[in-house]
Amino acid sequence: MDSRIQIVAVHRRGRTVIESVRGGGHFAARQTGEGEIHLVGIAAGPLGGDHAVIDVHVRAGARLAVRSAGATIIQPGRLRPDSVIELNLRVDDDAQLDLATEPTVVCHGARHENHTTLTLSGSGQARVVEQVLLGRAYEGPGEWSGRTVLTRDGEPLLRHTLRSAVVAVGGTRVISTLVRTGLEKPEPATHGDAVALPLAGGGLLATATGADLLPVQIDLLAAEAISWRAAAADVAAAASSGSGS
Repeated sequence: MDSRIQIVAVHRRGRTVIESVRGGGHFAARQTGEGEIHLVGIAAGPLGGDHAVIDVHVRAGARLAVRSAGATIIQPGRLRPDSVIELNLRVDDDAQLDLATEPTVVCHGARHENHTTLTLSGSGQARVVEQVLLGRAYEGPGEWSGRTVLTRDGEPLLRHTLRSAVVAVGGTRVISTLVRTGLEKPEPATHGDAVALPLAGGGLLATATGADLLPVQIDLLAAEAISWRAAAADVAAAASSGSGS
């Protein structure tokens, strides 16, 4: 099954308004607060052979948070094991997107791909967290690959690919990534099994792996916080030095 859902958020009279939600299939979108959307699974899967597309457009001045009501369970189909979810995220000038959904669980026998395309314009900013759990409890892992493409005003900022066949070794079942833009020069940081690295064009990429979901989540967010605090402190110090000269 192929499905598509499109979400548009706009800034109107000092607040963020969800202007439109179209489509459906695997997912529905429910507004759960001002500038907040939850994705809700309304069909099984995606299953093997399925292709789901989620388009999010945050127009100039709007602030949108995207969450999910529960994990996305990927299972193999009767005839084929492969499935795809595409996230097409567009953030206009002076807009902000914060996307952090519950984990994608890739069941044993499934082969799943995540494609995330994040397109920023002007001063638009985004924070995108993606989590993958390989296999349900007491079963073997599925196969997963994730591709993230980040562009601002037509200039490439990030091209990043992870594959479970490469990183899921030694009991690793959880793979998490975080992309955040904003500060120009975040500091490199580590925490546990998480690593946060600055992007040449501003912002950071953090990755974390492990055997259990909660410790991986803690490591990922801690590495982000360490990197961001260090960068913010540097900016504050530079500003103070400049004003005192």
